[in-house]
Amino acid sequence: MRADRLDALRAQLAAQGVDGFVLQRTDQHGSEYLPPGEERLAWLTGFTGSAGQAVVLLDQAAAFTDGRYTVQIGQEVDGNLFERCNIADLSPLRWLEPRLEAGMVLGYDPKLIRKAERQGLERLCRNRGAELRALDANPIDAIWTDRPPPPAAPVKAHDEQHAGESSAAKRRRIGEKVAEAGADWLLVTATDSIAWLLNIRGADVPYNPLCLSHLLLASDGAARWFVDPVKLEGGPVVDNAVATRPYDAIDAALDELGRAAARVLVDPALNAVGFAERLGRAGARVIEAKDPIPLEKAKKNTAEIEGALAAQQRDGAAIVRFLAWLDQQTLDGSLDELAAAAHLHEERARDPLFFGPSFETISAHGPNSALPHYRVSAASNRPLTGGTLYLVDSGSQYLDGTTDITRTVALGHPTAEMCQRFTLVLKGHIALSEAIFPRGTAGSQLDLLARQFLWRRGLDYDHGTGHGIGSYLCVHEGPQRLAKRGGDVPLEPGMILSNEPGYYKPGEYGIRIENLVLVEEAAMPEGGERPLLCFRNLTLAPIDRRLIETHLLTEPERRWLDTYHARVREELGPLLDAAGNAWLEQATAPL
Repeated sequence: MRADRLDALRAQLAAQGVDGFVLQRTDQHGSEYLPPGEERLAWLTGFTGSAGQAVVLLDQAAAFTDGRYTVQIGQEVDGNLFERCNIADLSPLRWLEPRLEAGMVLGYDPKLIRKAERQGLERLCRNRGAELRALDANPIDAIWTDRPPPPAAPVKAHDEQHAGESSAAKRRRIGEKVAEAGADWLLVTATDSIAWLLNIRGADVPYNPLCLSHLLLASDGAARWFVDPVKLEGGPVVDNAVATRPYDAIDAALDELGRAAARVLVDPALNAVGFAERLGRAGARVIEAKDPIPLEKAKKNTAEIEGALAAQQRDGAAIVRFLAWLDQQTLDGSLDELAAAAHLHEERARDPLFFGPSFETISAHGPNSALPHYRVSAASNRPLTGGTLYLVDSGSQYLDGTTDITRTVALGHPTAEMCQRFTLVLKGHIALSEAIFPRGTAGSQLDLLARQFLWRRGLDYDHGTGHGIGSYLCVHEGPQRLAKRGGDVPLEPGMILSNEPGYYKPGEYGIRIENLVLVEEAAMPEGGERPLLCFRNLTLAPIDRRLIETHLLTEPERRWLDTYHARVREELGPLLDAAGNAWLEQATAPL
């Protein structure tokens, strides 16, 4: 089947007069989570991870992903059809370089690629004497005969009680920043930005409460919202200063702004190049600058912080009920990964504010836990047996907050190596949690705190240490992050991030410990000269004491864990029954 699809694509490329095609796994909103009809990469290659690309030439093809999915791409993509590449070792540009010949034409979809990506392709084609050509229609769409239709889930208003600020106030505030940048309008294609700005939530994509739409924000706070009218049939969800237009009317609106010679702010890091180029061709003045919405969205207000605290507390109680239940199970193979994930879902679903998982639960036993972004399926499902580790990474969408937590649990008697490496990960988790740093510090400057103890033993992990979290929005939110590369945005009070160092031994086991943390102002020490920030732990759940080599912990690290566990008991105890409290007392006993 994949071979037939690849053959059909090559025939379509030839019909469109190009010798190759570059395909990004995204949509015109730059989304990580996609509706079924936008999963072009999965349809073509079989790869279902959240980060990937493909390059197809008339006689060769390759699929690319990062270190999180190197095992998965090997399992899902036919190596006879596509060369399978880790992007850190072999990027699409490097793969193309020796294969791109003078006179060849390389095609791309201008609504699926951003400026920096396109510039790299332009340089390569120029150096090789080839042509890079924007295609009017995506060639995948021409051959995907049973492509699912666009989603049409209803849109709901997100109450100001939870949003903490009216949409009108947000639009005025952002509009002022648009004017300061010298623009009349801001183009917004990112659906989480639109959800935040309009105080609306949808259900068009899995796990994140988003509505697929576009928006033009005027500097005076008025807006034009391009959305399928079917989604609004439940009644008005925005005020009169927001004019609604059909989803497909965005191109005509850009042409109209061009004819009016409007100044339009376009963020080249967020918006696909096709939008900016359409504006430019129509006569608009395109102002390339940072979209101010992501940073403002990342800095949670008082209501959002209070909601996050409440959601984390209730979520923690569900996690404790699940872990207590797991401890009671016999490790005879009668319980498997799918059943464990289903039970955790049931515990969370008891909450009346629960609106579903914030991502697909990673329920991973033994060798499967060595895959950082493992996805359990009927084919991969393993029974839970002893002598190894069980890693569960999961989260929820609650009306008042979004959660994301990972716990690694001993099943039976873990090996000494498992305990040693778990403790090294824990030490890094504690070091980052305890960090105090001056304002202006970026996430990349803090990332090494979580890795230092692994590095000393010649160990590491191939993913970032932390990502931003939305407020009943996306579980992965920018611009803030903790990572070796890319975490260059200074952290600010109100930002919520994950703290999730890990370790993975291929084919054997994996370890990750994840809490969410809130950036807060720290107390100024006597004689201090620069304002300081720190992290406040939001996540409440026991860390498995059975996996800790206590002699590897310093006294301050032991004190941190005992203090954290005391807080877990204090805050979760009132939400649990007698049996849950009895288990929690044992699980959080001082070291």
